[in-house]
Amino acid sequence: NCPFDDDYVFLLRPLIFTILYLDLEPKIAQVKSSSHIRVNQIKQHIRESRFSIHDLSRSKPLKGSELPRFNMPYELGLDIGCQEFGEEKYRQKRILVLETEKYHYQKVLSDMAGQDIENHNDDPKTLVKKVRNWFSANDEIKSYPGANKIWLMYNLFYEDLKINLLSDGYTATEVAEMPTADFIKFAKDWIEIIKS
Repeated sequence: NCPFDDDYVFLLRPLIFTILYLDLEPKIAQVKSSSHIRVNQIKQHIRESRFSIHDLSRSKPLKGSELPRFNMPYELGLDIGCQEFGEEKYRQKRILVLETEKYHYQKVLSDMAGQDIENHNDDPKTLVKKVRNWFSANDEIKSYPGANKIWLMYNLFYEDLKINLLSDGYTATEVAEMPTADFIKFAKDWIEIIKS
């Protein structure tokens, strides 16, 4: 549950890469057809996912006169409701809530006081560390590579990706504005080759 705007892409890409590098499958609600309602896709992802990540860091007014963006807190509420009131299998769900500044959400959403919310300070390396450590703490079975290794691999991947795409005729703008689905495909292929 993350924004897909241009201002967030520098965090979204390392977040997705981290999930893929940990051999997990990211599920994000990008509508594939105009006839589909996005919130229905989000609810389906909530039902299907053992782990959920909600980044509330962009749920703020972009400009002084604008209203805050409530999509992310709304979707977090759906997920918590599923965990709390759903069937027994949903009680095992694990939810990570991210924000930029520590305790910001306790000021504006006091009902979240007492919950563990991780802050990433808009720093992608910190985000990778927080996400990796959360998965490690919530998975009793698998062991995960260190956050520094994931961060180094992400940077290596992204440099390789830019070089390869530019040599294949992509423009720098096309690389920067690459659809998330393309990024996931390229990252999966690269990780599979590196790990084989």
